[in-house]
Amino acid sequence: MRFVILAVIAVVGCDSKRERVDPLVAAMKACPGDGELECPRPILNVKELRASQHYFRDALGFKVDWEHGSPPNFGSVSRSDLVLFLCEQCQGSPGAWVFTFTKDVDKLHRELADRGALIRMPPTNMEWGLREMQVNDPDGNVLRFAGPIDHD
Repeated sequence: MRFVILAVIAVVGCDSKRERVDPLVAAMKACPGDGELECPRPILNVKELRASQHYFRDALGFKVDWEHGSPPNFGSVSRSDLVLFLCEQCQGSPGAWVFTFTKDVDKLHRELADRGALIRMPPTNMEWGLREMQVNDPDGNVLRFAGPIDHD
């Protein structure tokens, strides 16, 4: 009996000493530069984290990076160099806008339309010299993708 108790104490003791790295700390440490300000991460308020993760993954081609909380209410999704934080009813209000650049808006539009993304505005030549499209998420946040008018 003493052996079993000592074994349980040893396992619990070792487990409690494991260093747990918070995903936000890991995200900060992953920033590549040494600038004063870097790696901006827009935080989008979402109604349901899991539903938003599925939409960003399935309709927009993002990958789910990590989630935080028990149950999870905060997480990260990314595609290429664009990283977004998703916060389940915990910060700001729905309806944020994120602007990002892409090399070929029309190609991205075809992909996202085929995936079932909520296209708010198809590729359009804008007066400021960029070709832009807009996509909604289910919570009313807007992603604006812009690139050169002539992408060749």
